[in-house]
Amino acid sequence: MKTVLIVDPFSTGKLYAPLLNAQGVRCIAVISTRDLPEHFTNDLVAENFHEVYHWEESLLTTLEDLSLSAVIAGCETAIYLTDYLTELLEISGNSRITSDLRRNKFSMQEALKEHELAHIDSYLLSSQNRIGEVVAKLEESATYVVKPLNSAATEGVVFAQGKGEAETALRNAAWRKKNDLGEVNLGFIVQSFIAGPEYVVDMVAFGGTYIIASVCKYTKVQKNGSMFVYESLDTLDPQAVELKPLTDYARQAAAALGVRVGPIHMEIIWSDAGPVMIEAGGRLHGGIAPLLFQQVYLPDLLSLSIDSYLGQPRPEVDEVSEISHGRIGFFCSDARRTFAPPSTQALQSAQADEAYCGHRYFIAAGHTTPVTIDFATCPGLFWLQSPSALQLDASTANLRKQLWG
Repeated sequence: MKTVLIVDPFSTGKLYAPLLNAQGVRCIAVISTRDLPEHFTNDLVAENFHEVYHWEESLLTTLEDLSLSAVIAGCETAIYLTDYLTELLEISGNSRITSDLRRNKFSMQEALKEHELAHIDSYLLSSQNRIGEVVAKLEESATYVVKPLNSAATEGVVFAQGKGEAETALRNAAWRKKNDLGEVNLGFIVQSFIAGPEYVVDMVAFGGTYIIASVCKYTKVQKNGSMFVYESLDTLDPQAVELKPLTDYARQAAAALGVRVGPIHMEIIWSDAGPVMIEAGGRLHGGIAPLLFQQVYLPDLLSLSIDSYLGQPRPEVDEVSEISHGRIGFFCSDARRTFAPPSTQALQSAQADEAYCGHRYFIAAGHTTPVTIDFATCPGLFWLQSPSALQLDASTANLRKQLWG
């Protein structure tokens, strides 16, 4: 029986073990640090694992005796330890020499630059002492993005107009504070704002070659004083000819980041000058997307990722096939209000919709919804799948009415 180790099997990383168990593969879990927040560790489904360990160096002897077939990164917090263990245990994986390129937002841009790929010029600040020096280099009329080096999603990301707002954002930043991942912020970067539609490309590496497992496009709207309120994420056909510049660039960027095994999740802006990577992570797409992809693509992201980790042959195709249409819709709160779940009748109406797959709220009944200005203030989402793209539009309108009002 094969045995695999999953580091931090949280978020979408918890999806691996049930599928592996169904293939007769024994799963072991290792939690990378005891500092992980409860909203992560509560995701652990212990019954899916033969053993659950907390990482300490003495555990290496135990792991060596298991004759592991793979070490899998469950989520963002797992990257460094996953690469470290694959090297020490002499298992095929991604080199720990390049771990930073898949976790540190400054390092990944420098890697693109080194490989002469489109990138974003970035200023690195490891302490507040450099704020004055960096701000002096900024332009008064330009728009900038200030973000933490090692956070996830949009946590801590601030858009700033000119050097004055950039300086304010840096002075108000959460220096040396823990982020939502339970990690201490290692510093901040200031980047020029890149305009254009935002795409997500998920790939799976087989020995350094890449299968495009999904392509999605965000729809963003201007609301509540923000230009960047996310309305939806739509799946696209990875084989579409018009997407080839995007997917070609994504493959080149993945190679620059040293990804050789497993999934890579990449966010890209398609600017007037062409595609530019915003950031990437050496793990599955987060949220409910991998489950939706199972209904939209063949083969899908999860199955490809498992095949990659288990050393299965690379599929002969370069891109997966689109077999349906999918959408994730995001709820938006235009005012602070006490959240009340939908009535039984409204819920039944939503569930009866022919494209409905599920929904999720990020706020409990009786709590106050924040005004939505970004991902972090999004109160919930729903997801849809249909053979008809037009049906997605009709179902979106219906679900927004029934589930949010």
